[in-house]
Amino acid sequence: PDHLVTREHRLLRELAEDGLPTVEVVAAVTGKANKIDGMLVTRHLDYSIPYRTLLSGRGLTIPYLGERVLDSLVVLLVRLHLAGFFWGDCSLSNTLFRRDAGALSAYVIDMETGEQYPQLSDGQRRLDLQVATENVAGGLLDLQAGGHLKADIDPMGVALQIGDRYDRLWRELTA
Repeated sequence: PDHLVTREHRLLRELAEDGLPTVEVVAAVTGKANKIDGMLVTRHLDYSIPYRTLLSGRGLTIPYLGERVLDSLVVLLVRLHLAGFFWGDCSLSNTLFRRDAGALSAYVIDMETGEQYPQLSDGQRRLDLQVATENVAGGLLDLQAGGHLKADIDPMGVALQIGDRYDRLWRELTA
């Protein structure tokens, strides 16, 4: 719907203005005839990789790749929270990953459920973290169900690591 397109357009621009990693917004198309939903247009993020491509097959079993995916997602979420952004739908599918000299960086591509505040409360941060954990588990379960993830990988076990990594980084940056 148009109101979500407008909201996401605003939030992605605010993220970019704050120097946070996100896709570049090109246009918001709203007010289409016959009540057709609006559309957000973004520029292609060069050298980016969706999680399905990154983790399919041996992805999580390649040394350090699974760790880098989790760490880059956690870094992104902490950076958003420090800047007062509540994501509301942090997930692997709402993120693009970019490799750069052995490092992996995460970029927000979907923010329609988000909102910016002067500062997030502990409850808002915890809710966002819970949503992230559940959504990451769901994304990994989806890969597993499609036969693209090794059967011996526990998607929920992997996703539950997000909370510990988040808490460790949060304490480090806010101490």
